[in-house]
Parts: sequence; C-alpha cells; structure tokens
Amino acid sequence: MQAPPGRPAGAGRGDHAVALLLRLWSATALVVVLLAALVTSYYAWARLTGTAGGGLGFSALDAILAARADRFVAQPAPTFTLRDAEGEFVSLEDLRGRVVLVNFWATWCEPCRAEMPELDRAARAYHDAGFRVLAVNVLEDAAAIQKYGAQLDLGIPLLVDPRGEVYEAYNVQGLPASFLVDREGVIRDVRLGVLTPAYLDSKVPRLLETAPPG
Repeated sequence: MQAPPGRPAGAGRGDHAVALLLRLWSATALVVVLLAALVTSYYAWARLTGTAGGGLGFSALDAILAARADRFVAQPAPTFTLRDAEGEFVSLEDLRGRVVLVNFWATWCEPCRAEMPELDRAARAYHDAGFRVLAVNVLEDAAAIQKYGAQLDLGIPLLVDPRGEVYEAYNVQGLPASFLVDREGVIRDVRLGVLTPAYLDSKVPRLLETAPPG
C-alpha cells in the first residue's frame, strides 16, 4: 500500500474530500510502515534461522492487515451505484446472482497498479462463469481514471467515487483493498493489499460453484 506523493489528486473538492483523502493517506502510510517493519523482521528472522524462502510466510501479515475489515465478512455488501470513467452507471445491486470483487484503488497507488493487470485477467478468465470486478477509484476525476485505464489496457469497469462515499461505506483502511461478494450479495472475504493470482484462482472458483439465487 502507498501514500500519494505531494498534494493528493482531488484535494480541492471541498473540506470533506480533503479530510477524507488525508485520512486515507494517513491510514495507508501506517500500513506501509507496518508492512515494512514486519517484512524486515521476517527476513532478519529467516537469515538467523536459515529458513529464508519458507516457514513463516505472510499469513500472519495478511491477518494483521485484514483485522479491522473482518467484521464485514458474512455481512451484506453495502450497495452503491457509481458512474464509470465513460459516464455509464454501474450498480452493485444489478450484479446480484454473480460473484463480484469490489476493489478500491487510486492512480497514485503503485501497489494498485501492480495488481490491476491481474484483476483484469481474472475478470476475463471467469467472466462466463459469472464473475465481475468493480474497481472503485477514490476521490479522483474521470479524465485521470480514463487515462489510467487506457495506459494499462484494462477492460474492467473503473468507477468514480468523487466524494469517497463508497470508500466510507466499506470502511476502507488503505489502498488497495478488496471485498469479495458472493452471488447473494454477502461479503465472503476481505483483502487489504495486493491480490495475487493464487488468491484469485482459489477464492473465486469456490464462490462460483454456488448456485445463483432462484
């Protein structure tokens, strides 16, 4: 996770937007510090014990990062309707019966950029089985989002959350953050940090095996 360089994009959208983006910046920076400390400690431990490349892994780190968001698991996903970068409305409620990954990101977030091609790959691979990705941008404008999507050649919808209302509804603690929603509209997993191919290719097929609501 990463904090924006210099003055954040979208900072001139009013006091509420400024306060919200500063809170996001602070939360993301805190996670970066925690991540760096844990990774440094892990590699120091691995060198001392001769277990580098195995042993501890990152499951403990994942648990720490997701702790504050876990209360959403098994709860109905907050519904929302946003415009995408081209101005078309996209609604989570309209995707009931499909498995949906709600991903929060920003153009200044380098870890977000790292995972975007993988999100796009998974969306294409599992599309016919009923999987969708909704990539919710936080507090940036449509032009910047559209340019970003073109640079990475993304096919997933890039949604505009200009006031951070959806970000607040999901109580996001830093970027990137992802919420995996089942066919019934219930959150089944929360992931803070970069999504890996292993994560997507294990979690998504399991949820897709469940029958759509009748």
